Amino acid sequence: MSQEYGPGAGPGPRSLTDEELSRLLGQQRFGALATNKSSGHPHLSTVLYTWDPGQRVVRISTIDDRLKVRQLHKDPLSALYVTSDDFWSYAVAEGEAELSPVTIEPGDEVGMELLAMQAGLADPADETAFLRQLVADRRLVIRIRVSRLYGTALPAPSA
Repeated sequence: MSQEYGPGAGPGPRSLTDEELSRLLGQQRFGALATNKSSGHPHLSTVLYTWDPGQRVVRISTIDDRLKVRQLHKDPLSALYVTSDDFWSYAVAEGEAELSPVTIEPGDEVGMELLAMQAGLADPADETAFLRQLVADRRLVIRIRVSRLYGTALPAPSA
């Protein structure tokens, strides 16, 4: 049965609170990063991210030669779009992106920031290999300092 929206159709969409938005960002790991092409059109990339609610910072690990990195060097305005597991809610985190330097030595400051974003490396040998791979990949961190957070929840359809 399809859900109808409009006058007299029951509860409609509602804006999520800042707390709900932050929780949604923290529950997910994948999102769509929007950057700006030189033509003015948006460019979307699926990314793996972490959310730091205390600092209101989204962190994304990426490789130096990616298009999103070149675009962010030209125009740091960006947004991350994330949905709930059931797609009935979404959050958008907008802000200016800053790009870290590329990690150049295993265990340098950027490498340790990237390592902190990675869950589940308990073995020091795995950690060392991971840090070496980050250098070989020429990885860096995109940090979006979130200045605007918004989103909506739709009522889930009744069964």
